Amino acid sequence: MKVCLAGSGWEKLWLDDNFYSFFRLQTFFHISKRESEAIKKYDFFLLDSGAFSFFGKVDVEINKYIDDYINFINKHDIQYFFELDLYTLPEYGIKKTEEIRAYIEQKTGKQTIPVFHKMCGIEYYKKLCNEYKYIAIGASGMFDCRWTRSNPNQLKNMVLYARSKNVKVHGLGYTKIDMLKEIPFFSVDSTSWLSGNRFGGIYVFNGKGFDKTKKPNGTRIKNNETAKHNFEEWIKFQKYANTEF
Repeated sequence: MKVCLAGSGWEKLWLDDNFYSFFRLQTFFHISKRESEAIKKYDFFLLDSGAFSFFGKVDVEINKYIDDYINFINKHDIQYFFELDLYTLPEYGIKKTEEIRAYIEQKTGKQTIPVFHKMCGIEYYKKLCNEYKYIAIGASGMFDCRWTRSNPNQLKNMVLYARSKNVKVHGLGYTKIDMLKEIPFFSVDSTSWLSGNRFGGIYVFNGKGFDKTKKPNGTRIKNNETAKHNFEEWIKFQKYANTEF
């Protein structure tokens, strides 16, 4: 399983060409020019549109954003990229999201990675499995995706169904590390590795998972040193998961 490190704000860690040898998910909305030029250096790269994170919060012209996304995909020859995940926004819903997906696929000549939400229904999930080779299940967010944490058996069965169809499944924002051995995703992504940098916690890979230590009250931790340490520990976990899961 490919555990992709997601999130931004850690660009200070970019040291040399060897730095990029890991699995990465980044959003089009947040990707910098420097990282754009380094995409091919990653061992594995997923591009998220970033649309759900900001639509309704930032003044963005939708049609221009879609065309910019398409142009970026074509310019950098991105192999794996998500559709604009707008299903749960009332002004878009399933039909409009599908129309945008079709437009992106027409302009790039490649399949997107569509994102399943429970509101779409199980038959819609089966339809995606029949039409796509790589799909995602939305697993982050407090409400629409809560079922992925409260009902892991259903999630596991859905991933197993996709595998029976030779379809890869990405757990979008799936961070339950203790369940990764149980649910056979092809890939997942997480920003949890950044939480230590933000809140002063230290991750230590113990051979199978993590021991996490919170900073003592009244102490200060240098963010750069914490970020570099946690990054290196998560890379150890990434290599372990890619072999064992």
